[in-house]
Amino acid sequence: MDKKLKQSLKVAAVRGEMIVVWLMNGEKIKGTAEVTADPERVKISTIEGPVWVPYIDVESISRVIRVRVEGETNE
Repeated sequence: MDKKLKQSLKVAAVRGEMIVVWLMNGEKIKGTAEVTADPERVKISTIEGPVWVPYIDVESISRVIRVRVEGETNE
C-alpha cells in the first residue's frame, strides 16, 4: 500500500471523516475510519458493524470532507 493512502486513512480516522475504501478485489467499503494501535489493519465502522481491513488490501480511498462556511445564508 502506498504511504500516502495509509496517511490519508489515519487523517480520516483522527478527524472522524466518512470514507469509501476500494479493495484490490474490487469490493467497496463505506464507513468511518477509527484510530487503532494495529499497524497492519484499518478499522472501519460500517452500518453492518466494524470491519478490519489489512492495509495491503486497499487499492484507493475517498474521504468525505465537511466544509463549514461562516456567515453563509440559505437564500
